[in-house]
Amino acid sequence: MSTRDVLLRELLQLTSTHKEGFKSGTPESQRINTLIDELAPLSRYPDALNHPEIFRGHWAADYHSIGRLVGGKDAQDEGVGVTVSLKVFSMGRLPDIPSTFLGNGLEIDPETGDYNFVAQFLLGEKRVPSFHFSFAKYRRSEENLKRFFVDFCGFKVVPADSAMSMDEFAREIGVADASLLSAELNPRTKLWSDVAYMDDEIRIQLGQLGGHYVMARTDQPMYSIEYWKDKSVVPPTDVFASA
Repeated sequence: MSTRDVLLRELLQLTSTHKEGFKSGTPESQRINTLIDELAPLSRYPDALNHPEIFRGHWAADYHSIGRLVGGKDAQDEGVGVTVSLKVFSMGRLPDIPSTFLGNGLEIDPETGDYNFVAQFLLGEKRVPSFHFSFAKYRRSEENLKRFFVDFCGFKVVPADSAMSMDEFAREIGVADASLLSAELNPRTKLWSDVAYMDDEIRIQLGQLGGHYVMARTDQPMYSIEYWKDKSVVPPTDVFASA
């Protein structure tokens, strides 16, 4: 077994059971950080942006150590289960209500340049299961082919229960007006994210604001695109059952 395979096996074993982010300071989170550093020079695709056939599609994040978000620092170095304001997860644009982060996926479409996130949250005092969409476009630079330059366009939250109207959803999560549950960014917020490691199944992203994300390829649709065409194409909801 190669060094790469040994390191990947250990990383995936740890991330399958430890979700707390680097702030926890546990031996496991510290080891995850070290493994990410050790895997970076072993990437199968060091010039990741030259391989859209690999990075295209839905990748589910198996581990998050969240970066310093533009709307506030409360979630920095946290992982699954952190509860902060929804404003923190929307660069200050969405309402100031409790928001518990359960996980997300990154979806990239090289044909359109879409670089979107779809996340699962429990929103408001009633902890209503919700989907949080972040919409963005990416650019590439020939000078750094492991880096996605990302322009964030906006955010929207919707109920996980497709039978719930947006007005009912707003009331349930404690927001006065459903129109406040989406926001466009004008001008767009410009950030970057590096592909530290990528093979055919695993990708490790390092965000400009300090985030570390270990992601696994899936065969799921790109929900951030397909959901708006057909509301029956909904992101996974199994994460809510265990929350």
